[in-house]
Amino acid sequence: MDLQKFHKIDENLTSSEVAQLKFLCMDLIPKKRLETVTDAKDLFQRLDEQALLDDGLLVPELLITIGRLDLLGILKMTKDNVERKLLQRDASKGVSAYRKMLFGISEDMTEENFRAVKFLVELPRAKLGTSATFLDVMIEMEKLQKLGEDNLDELYCILDKCDKQLACRIEEYRAQEQGGRLPLREVSGNVQVSFPDESMLSCQMDIENALRRGSLVTDSDTESRMGEYYNVTHRPLGYCLIINNYNFKERSSLSNRTGTNKDKDDLSRVFRRMHFEVEVRDDQTASDMKDVIMLFAKKDHSCMGAFVCCVLSHGEKGTVLGVDGKEIEIRELTVPIAECRTLASKPKLFFIQACQGNEGQNGLLAADAPGNATEEDPYEEDAYNPAAYSIPIEADTLIGMATVERYQSYRHIKDGSIYIQELCNQLEKLCPRKEDILSILTNVNREVSLKSLRGRKQMPEPRYTLTKKLVLPMD
Repeated sequence: MDLQKFHKIDENLTSSEVAQLKFLCMDLIPKKRLETVTDAKDLFQRLDEQALLDDGLLVPELLITIGRLDLLGILKMTKDNVERKLLQRDASKGVSAYRKMLFGISEDMTEENFRAVKFLVELPRAKLGTSATFLDVMIEMEKLQKLGEDNLDELYCILDKCDKQLACRIEEYRAQEQGGRLPLREVSGNVQVSFPDESMLSCQMDIENALRRGSLVTDSDTESRMGEYYNVTHRPLGYCLIINNYNFKERSSLSNRTGTNKDKDDLSRVFRRMHFEVEVRDDQTASDMKDVIMLFAKKDHSCMGAFVCCVLSHGEKGTVLGVDGKEIEIRELTVPIAECRTLASKPKLFFIQACQGNEGQNGLLAADAPGNATEEDPYEEDAYNPAAYSIPIEADTLIGMATVERYQSYRHIKDGSIYIQELCNQLEKLCPRKEDILSILTNVNREVSLKSLRGRKQMPEPRYTLTKKLVLPMD
């Protein structure tokens, strides 16, 4: 054991990270010996006593698991190098898949869900009062034999009431432990229905009775277990491309899109909170937009779970415009992404802030359409395009249009567009509550349609071929 290197690692770990390491090592070190551990140096000493540091891989594995890749440099190792070696190592010498699965669930546990867990789990109040983290709760459950490698039903039922995505982690773990066999399912259309075993059903009934007796109501209390969900556990979850067209005057006769930078900034913030890797492209010509879409269509999305593209521009029916005033059909944006093989069966979301027709506008609202506005007259007039371009929607695709065809969408010259601002508002409000994207867009439709735009109205339109429910994560 290289004490100097381990001392340096210990100096860079927080107390909560040491607690995480202790949890991951619970199957490797006798409980009595683990209780006396106060820092990482003590933990590494206990592991050395168990002859678990001989191959030099356990500490790097632990650091990778808790996300401290920066500390691998102290050991002169890299993540790729360690993972290659781990594939050749006896699995019994490392952190168990069971322990890693529980740790992964704890990492994605929100405060709201943690409060629900503490309400649902049957633990002595004194123990719950001292349980500051979800890891603490699971440790107490293990002590009472309410949780174990072959005893996951109670935890599954609790998570199913709080966050179905987290409950699915247990299903995935069980499938892996059974040699890749998935739970028994019956297919009905595009919906797959899981059939839990008797002990799980009994547990679920107990929790439902507890909810009826208590005062806590979660968003999923009245939902059944029916339905499949897209996997949104990848980090990063995917790319979010934002095409933000503002400066039209330099290359065309169209007006600049004042207020669009507010939309760009808010979309960037919201999708970063959802673990997307945001990339912004400002002032794109029609040719630029085609090129950047092809660039993202050719990327490898294998390690990601979704793709998002937001287009903020002027538009006509079935098209959006580049800053050179030239049209690009919306289908030229959606089809290349839909044909990307590494995005197959993954949700592909497009949000289009652009006019689709020639209605007028009033007030401090500018329509996203061609026109000759000035600073004194900040309104733009749409030019309806009689060519009815079709917008094909391939599988697992959602297109959120700011307005229905033949009508304008509205953008405030300071506060951003009506549609994008409401979209950001509803995503930030409802994603933490685990609402699915279609429910969220229904709320967007309602809120936008209720707004009075100096006598005008706007009606957004989502079009989709999603085959599963999409619940986007948000910290």
